[in-house]
Amino acid sequence: MTSSIRSLKVLADENRLRLLMLLKEQELFVCQIMAVAGLSQSLVSRNLAMLEREGLLDSRRVGKQVFYRLKKDLSPTIAALVAAVAATTLGESVFARDSENLGLFCRRFLRGTACDMETVKAFITFKNKNQGAKHGKTGQESVH
Repeated sequence: MTSSIRSLKVLADENRLRLLMLLKEQELFVCQIMAVAGLSQSLVSRNLAMLEREGLLDSRRVGKQVFYRLKKDLSPTIAALVAAVAATTLGESVFARDSENLGLFCRRFLRGTACDMETVKAFITFKNKNQGAKHGKTGQESVH
């Protein structure tokens, strides 16, 4: 199976596309992605590993943290595919919400580079409270 077909198969999953689009914006580590996307640690880690194995991501370790970013030297075919995905998903609600959550998380909750689950929980609580107020709902426990 060619590399491009394998890459297409890996990208044929909404969660992996979400992670890829977040990492296209900036370098992040697992806890940050969990908070922003509202996904579990195991789901994030598993999907990051698949994207990295396929050669779409680079990673670097700082202490116990592993930072991920979109690989800079993607093949022209895969780079074009990623650009097309970014252009076509821009207006879709889940991707727009992830981008908005990333900005909010970085502005209000990002403190250094240590993975702090209390910060993740605080962000999710803040996000749920504000989204409920935005949409006229109260007491709703949504992860997104």
